[in-house]
Amino acid sequence: MASFDKPRHVKYWRRCFTSHLPSAYTANDSTRLTFAFFIVSALDLLAVPFTPEDRSAVRSWVLSLQHPDGGFCGSPTHGLSGQDATKGSANLATTFFALLLLAVAAGTDNEASAAFAGVQRRKLLRWVKKLQRQDGSFGQVLWEHEAVGGRDTRHSYLASAIRWMLWAREDTEDIDVESMVDHIRHTQTYDGGAAEVSEHESHGMQDSALLDPEQRLMKAAGYAYCAVAALYMLDRPASSTVPHRSEAAHEGVPDRDALIHFLVHRQFNYLAKQEEEESDDGDANYVQARLGDLSLTDRGPHVGFNGRWNKKADTCYCWWVSGTLAMVDSIHAVNIAPSRQYLLDVSQHRIGGFSKHAGGPPDLYHSYLGLAALALMGEAGLKEFDVGLCCSKETVRKIELARAGLLGAKTSGFGDDGFWESINRVV
Repeated sequence: MASFDKPRHVKYWRRCFTSHLPSAYTANDSTRLTFAFFIVSALDLLAVPFTPEDRSAVRSWVLSLQHPDGGFCGSPTHGLSGQDATKGSANLATTFFALLLLAVAAGTDNEASAAFAGVQRRKLLRWVKKLQRQDGSFGQVLWEHEAVGGRDTRHSYLASAIRWMLWAREDTEDIDVESMVDHIRHTQTYDGGAAEVSEHESHGMQDSALLDPEQRLMKAAGYAYCAVAALYMLDRPASSTVPHRSEAAHEGVPDRDALIHFLVHRQFNYLAKQEEEESDDGDANYVQARLGDLSLTDRGPHVGFNGRWNKKADTCYCWWVSGTLAMVDSIHAVNIAPSRQYLLDVSQHRIGGFSKHAGGPPDLYHSYLGLAALALMGEAGLKEFDVGLCCSKETVRKIELARAGLLGAKTSGFGDDGFWESINRVV
């Protein structure tokens, strides 16, 4: 059985950091900032040091993508320097990753305290508030003053995480927390997962062609993660030194047992022969397994996760499922050891990184979430991982320093009794 090949992963991510990405990424130029986060945060997880010049370059580049009306754009091609502000658009995902990148790029504690200097906090929070609809859901971008994009739980999570990083109790404006929680409650489906609305299959929008690249990557169990994490971040204490058992994450899901049941059943024996047979059908992402091949009790040496029923095992769901279970204190419900071995033996690539599934090339998204899953499992050679923000705990500590530096003497007010009472009226 294979072990975690840290030198190869370091080499893979260094190559991504110092050279041009393969041409296949060109179509995703609008999400370049997201890819930058995966690369820089992966190197951080692997404890690879950055030079002061690299840190400064990352910081300057991220701040150059800040939209004058709040939020961050996805790439320099969407930048606004010397242009009319209407020609570019900020979006929730890249704004979330921009804030994380600013924290990762900080070296010393003094640098971390100034990491958010230059962020237009009030404009950004007002922009996030404008993205919320009357039903409590969030759009991804503003288009002619209207929030557009799907109503999936990913947007609620991003808004909740951004709020945790920047909002202060003394702020007079805030998102409508109660309607947001109510919206999330209505996304749980019959099988315990999450979708845009409870009547949909638990993977969000029905036509994947309507989804942008980031949304296509966060379906099924990924939507469940975002629903729970959105709640988890709402009552997260301002300091990571304070224990956090999220009442919102426990009480904000209508049927917690059904959610856990759905997540636990995403884990199954890796069916190598069946996946090889199905691979001849184009880029099919499903396996028509025979009932005799399935077992909920007899676990083999390789146990993968899928995102929804009848789908192939996929590296990223080792993270989405395990991370969600960790937030509701149920990580013990799945067998970690054979899933760790699945990552190391099946999807860990010989050149470094992780592939989506067996036989594929490594890519930034699955390579990062492969590391995330292993870090959550306590893999030696990786920093401790934060389940709520999907980055190292060291980065979260820097975020806390950055927030304190930006807010001065203000406190965020998360986790106090009055705050939870307002949520409790909904849940």
